[in-house]
Amino acid sequence: MFSVGPLETNGFIIEEDSDAVVIDPGDEAYRFTDILQKRQLTLQAILLTHGHGDHIGGLEELHRNHPEAKVMCHRLDSEMLTNPAKNLAALIGKNIVACQPDAYIEDGEILTFGKLTLTAIHVPGHTRGHLVFKIGKELIAGDTVFSGGIGRWDLPGGNGNLLIQSIRAKILTLPDDTRIYPGHGPVTTVGEERRSNPYLNPYLDPSIFSPVSFS
Repeated sequence: MFSVGPLETNGFIIEEDSDAVVIDPGDEAYRFTDILQKRQLTLQAILLTHGHGDHIGGLEELHRNHPEAKVMCHRLDSEMLTNPAKNLAALIGKNIVACQPDAYIEDGEILTFGKLTLTAIHVPGHTRGHLVFKIGKELIAGDTVFSGGIGRWDLPGGNGNLLIQSIRAKILTLPDDTRIYPGHGPVTTVGEERRSNPYLNPYLDPSIFSPVSFS
């Protein structure tokens, strides 16, 4: 895990033996490539938690350097990869047009790349197609839940009501010792966020957030 780009987005390289996947190459693609080469890893796939510009800024270059790697995301965020108006790249002063995904990921899908196995979980609310990836007792959470906070819901495709409901149903139901690796900021745990995250307080009525229809 290391931070890249103007918003210090956390990007990830997950490896098992010589197989690897990258999750959220938000910028500085060369840093991912350097590590892959130094560790003599074969990049099997590039997985995206969601399609915002600060999480896909390095995608095009990384895929160009590793054309054999499959680009994968949820279908509801797929248009964001190639449309700067939808990936909101202007908010970070960029115009990001990346590649089309090679495959879509479904909720609950088990992804296997060589000896690597991840489980994808659909947690919408920050974006319509936001995914998190579970590897054992570790969770790559993107912009769903942070240490003491949650992702924004005031951007196009966001829904605060849905985001809180999704986190409660799909993340806070995991074991307390599950480590959460968020899209920005430090690592935390499910237990810590269940106990102290003010947005996830069980007495908070999520209906205070304006619902958005995703039909």
